Amino acid sequence: MTPGLAFRERMAGYISVVARTDTDFDAAASRGRSANRTIDTDLTIEFSDLDQLLDTPQTPGRISGSLFCPFLSDSPLTITWGEFVLLVPDPSQVDTENMRYRIHARAVDGSRYVFEGKKEIRNGPAHRAWKETTTLFTTISEFSAGNLECSTFRGILRISVADLRRMVTSIEVRRARSMSDELRLRSRFLLTFLGSLWPFFAGSLDEGERFAPSPSDTPSLPVVAGVHPEATRWCDPDGTWHDQPVPSACSRLIRYRGGDKGPVILAAGFAMSATSFALGTGGPSLVQFLLDRHFDVWLFDYRAGIELPSAWSQCTIDEIAQIDWPRAVAEVTRVTGSPDVQAIGHCVGSVSLLMTLLHGTTGIRSAICAQFTVLPVTSALNRSKASLRIGSLLADLGVVRMSPDTVRRPADVALDLALRPIPMPHGERCGSAACRWINAIFGLTHVHGQLDDAAHRKIAELFGVANVRALRHLVLMLQEGRVVDSNGLDRYLPNVGRLGLPIHFLSGTRNYIFHPEGTERTMNWLRDAFGPIESERFTVNYLEGYGHLDAIIGKNAAADVFPDIAAHLDSHPRTATELLAAPGA
Repeated sequence: MTPGLAFRERMAGYISVVARTDTDFDAAASRGRSANRTIDTDLTIEFSDLDQLLDTPQTPGRISGSLFCPFLSDSPLTITWGEFVLLVPDPSQVDTENMRYRIHARAVDGSRYVFEGKKEIRNGPAHRAWKETTTLFTTISEFSAGNLECSTFRGILRISVADLRRMVTSIEVRRARSMSDELRLRSRFLLTFLGSLWPFFAGSLDEGERFAPSPSDTPSLPVVAGVHPEATRWCDPDGTWHDQPVPSACSRLIRYRGGDKGPVILAAGFAMSATSFALGTGGPSLVQFLLDRHFDVWLFDYRAGIELPSAWSQCTIDEIAQIDWPRAVAEVTRVTGSPDVQAIGHCVGSVSLLMTLLHGTTGIRSAICAQFTVLPVTSALNRSKASLRIGSLLADLGVVRMSPDTVRRPADVALDLALRPIPMPHGERCGSAACRWINAIFGLTHVHGQLDDAAHRKIAELFGVANVRALRHLVLMLQEGRVVDSNGLDRYLPNVGRLGLPIHFLSGTRNYIFHPEGTERTMNWLRDAFGPIESERFTVNYLEGYGHLDAIIGKNAAADVFPDIAAHLDSHPRTATELLAAPGA
């Protein structure tokens, strides 16, 4: 006789007819209120195995009872089948779990309806707990006899204070062995439920649990859609490439061979690994997308790459542009036999790509530069940090490198608490310690709404050690509003004539670090330098609703961003002569 649990729940609200693609529940409920299209529910929710529910909150319960909606039927709708899930992670939204309801109901005249509802539990301040646990976003679909959807209704139902009190008092433990056992199980259920809400609304009281696990010291190379990396090359400080890891490695190339369209080099942002391009989220990763279109993909980690020994040393962006990029291009062309490559740079990978071209590096046929350009415009928060010369202050204090907290020591918890007051962009605050660290050091790298939960949980693993000397160089460029060398000298922009190749820029319209105005300034600078005809080789795509990193790892990036990248690469193909010169490369 396994103990079970049951309770009764009443909710009331308003619904209205909507288009199937209209997901504005608030507007639908407002229209329903104006038209007095009410809906009331009287539900009994039962779990047959209480122990299983306590161990696994995703265990479904059975719903019985009735729905009363005069707009749909003069008589109450009878529930013929119903399922309730107490808490289940929402894979499409970060830091979110749902209470889910799904009900099949039938009217007296035989009409059938599917009732779907969810309460969205998000990370936030404690005062939101009441609203989120008592607000049900509701969709009702009407079906014809042929089981084809005819009409869709949406709205919002809520639980009143009186109904909540009645629901709590209605909690019944069935098949308990004794009265004391019933009291114990009821208390355990309530405590377990409240405990499941604790991480969402406890704020700083739950600080110690907000640290992601430390990434592996020796992460394995990703396998992309069954494709293993064909080769990995490491470069030592003398410029010699090796096919085995070397303790002094300051660059790395990882090859995924996809076809005969020629080599494409991908360089990631600062304090990251190029393997971030292989992170698949809602769709294929960028690496997989390019492999499927027959490109020869090379992931390039420059000396600040977090999986290289050199990441723990000091460097400047000059060294990345003047040493690492030329070596990488030369090695890829040597191995493949191709006279040139195409290159994609994101963030520091982008600005260092532009800097290496301005420095005089050759062998790059076309380029895609995402987010960080040579005339950057940054956020007010970053301008404030730059004016305070935080990089110099850290250096004066003896701090030579920084990395995100991945442990729960008291000092780390205290540091994370200290980061909480730093302003986050509106609507972007979450429970992740890694997001607070990233926001404090670089600025927030993503729009949370563009990530699924899996990608958000991976954020902490994508970032690692950041050396302060490189940070100071980056801050100097933000202060100047243009690319300069590490001494502040204007050694790059006067060489604008060296950018005479097709360059495609990508810029998120909600980029919190590098505003799209910086890309616009760069485009105008190039047009002024090259004139109206030659400047046609420079193109730009402003990615609506995207921020910075989410344009690479976002849940919809494969549909919204990657086709644009592939289109630029395809528009500058290898010539027939090149293909014949290296048929087996």
